[in-house]
Amino acid sequence: MLDLALRSALRLLEPVGFVWACLVVLAVLLLRKRHKRPAAALAALAVFIWVIGATPLPGSLLGSLERPWAGVKRAELPEADAIVLLGGFSAPSREEVGRLHFNQSADRAVAALELVRLGKAKTLVVGGSAVTVDGEPFAEADLFKEILAAWKATEPEVISLGGCKHTRHEAEKVARFAQERGWKRVLLVTSASHMRRAAGVFRTTTNLEIVPAPSAFLTSVSIITPDSTDLVPRAAGFVKLENWLHEVIGWRVYRWRGWISDEAAK
Repeated sequence: MLDLALRSALRLLEPVGFVWACLVVLAVLLLRKRHKRPAAALAALAVFIWVIGATPLPGSLLGSLERPWAGVKRAELPEADAIVLLGGFSAPSREEVGRLHFNQSADRAVAALELVRLGKAKTLVVGGSAVTVDGEPFAEADLFKEILAAWKATEPEVISLGGCKHTRHEAEKVARFAQERGWKRVLLVTSASHMRRAAGVFRTTTNLEIVPAPSAFLTSVSIITPDSTDLVPRAAGFVKLENWLHEVIGWRVYRWRGWISDEAAK
């Protein structure tokens, strides 16, 4: 009981917990002064923050995108002409090894290297975005390729797609390489929650057989942690909600723009 109280008190010092507590206090004060409508508005906002930050709901929403891709056995995937690792697993950094900071999607890179180790393809294609800092360009794919070369981590060829604006841009660049080299099949590595949209746009944009190789699961679909309801909300739920909204909205935008065909959407 003491540990629960201490954890809750510490969470009240975190940004989300602090804002939530302030809303609750203000709602109570307004209600005591009989300002019912403002109190109700603040209370509704506090409830929303609590539901997103303290309940399993965001994990359930994001998990609904991940669940169809659970259970894929990498060792059982077919051999392909190339392994395509989509970007978004890292960001340029001034201080980290190889000038690359790995984020919560870094499992993508690990999964791609595991497929290389299993001998699933002789070519690794790396995508990702690019930024310019102080006049110097930083491309995620280029930096990752440099790290692999320095560590001599892969024997197969590593191809950088350079800076890409979005997933369709990555698909377009892969399509050009596939046409030049006569590729027929690629293993597509990206986050499980992103796989439906990514596979859809790759199937629409290229003439390749796309074999999903999902990774970077962020919910209890894969991560062995219990789903629980907490007293004080935290930021993690909002991160999951953001990822879910990004994919749901992204799917609709891609469909509206014609980047995912009706056939690929099935």
